[in-house]
Amino acid sequence: MPNDSLNESLNENYTVSNYFARTHLANTVRIGGNEQEILSFAGLTREIIKAPRARIAPQQLSAIVRANWALGKDEFMGLASQRVKVGVFQLLAERLILCRTLGDALKEAAYFYNLITDSIQFTLNITSAQAAFGFTLPNANRENVSFLVEFLLLIWHRFPSWLVGKVIPLQEVQFDYEEPLHSEEYRLMFPSVCRYQCDGNALVFEHAVMELPIMQTSAELPHYLAEIPLPWFRKPDFHDSFTAQVNRFFEDGFFQEETSLDFIAKKMHTTSRTLRRKLTAEGSSFQQLKDNSRRDNAINLLADNRISIAEVGSRVGFTETPAFTRAFKQWTGLSPGAYRKGLYKQHLDG
Repeated sequence: MPNDSLNESLNENYTVSNYFARTHLANTVRIGGNEQEILSFAGLTREIIKAPRARIAPQQLSAIVRANWALGKDEFMGLASQRVKVGVFQLLAERLILCRTLGDALKEAAYFYNLITDSIQFTLNITSAQAAFGFTLPNANRENVSFLVEFLLLIWHRFPSWLVGKVIPLQEVQFDYEEPLHSEEYRLMFPSVCRYQCDGNALVFEHAVMELPIMQTSAELPHYLAEIPLPWFRKPDFHDSFTAQVNRFFEDGFFQEETSLDFIAKKMHTTSRTLRRKLTAEGSSFQQLKDNSRRDNAINLLADNRISIAEVGSRVGFTETPAFTRAFKQWTGLSPGAYRKGLYKQHLDG
């Protein structure tokens, strides 16, 4: 039987920064895509894409990447020095599913890519304390390389986590470029220390992770492959972190206006001072986590036009619709009405 613990730990209300939608859309248009057709395929409009603070569902970003793959026939989206045909990841995944441990799988992945292309150079550095699975991109377009790096790091954290049936805790993530303006989003993508201007790009984790057994089987792989890249854009829940523990309370509906740090601290059998200190150490804050949860829930509820805007506001803890409207506009740059119109305009026009 497959291990479903990872699927159970995915936050279905998680939303993605509009930055990623804009960059992937612009890149797909760069290689010859039709912007309007791609937006329609993803259920988005230019109004939402242009709003700097707007957020989208992982399914919408997945649709943009799928459009890129269909057009460019390149899993590296035209951003590396050589094209890697769509289907190469599937061939690799069919090999990795047969490995005994995660360490065996990562060694095989590095060997495989280093054999078939010169556009990426994978490394697996192992010490008695930790392991670092990383890569460099020789001769890549440095102007656009950051979101190819982000994409690859997501893949090689999310897919191995699926293979072993649990979210792999990260000690740090390394990037070979300067800290970008959207680095705040990295705290959601990779809840760990992020270091910049390194010699390469890498995921660093405890050495013990290398011995985790591969839990999934060849029978489960086709379903996973049919969904990609969507599983890579969903946010896994890091169960051991205080950030994840607080988020789980919010996911259970404890994000109403009156929900306080003291209230959640008592639920967690700790003090508010200790909880605040632990969250700060993880790069989080209670109010930001609460706002993020309310924002993401509101965005997902707005996608259902059977629910009134007043009801959406009520469900995320606002007793007054004007207060919800002000907060939502502060979160996304758009009013709830404008956001909903943007989501449905394509379908109405069609």
